[in-house]
Amino acid sequence: MDERLAFIRLYVKKLKENPDDIFRQQVRLVNSFLKAAKNFPLTKEEYLKLKGELKVKKKPG
Repeated sequence: MDERLAFIRLYVKKLKENPDDIFRQQVRLVNSFLKAAKNFPLTKEEYLKLKGELKVKKKPG
C-alpha cells in the first residue's frame, strides 16, 4: 500500500509539472494500463502465487 501511495504522489507531482497536452498523453497511458489489467488472464491469487508472494497452504496427509 505504501508503494502505491508513493507512486500516486509522484505521479500527481509530475502531472502538476507538465502542460495539459502531456497530461492527456498520460491519461491515455493510464487508461491503456487499466484496460490491459481487466484483460489479464490470471486472477490476483494466481499472479501472486506465480511471483512467490502468496503462500500456498499444504493439506495435511
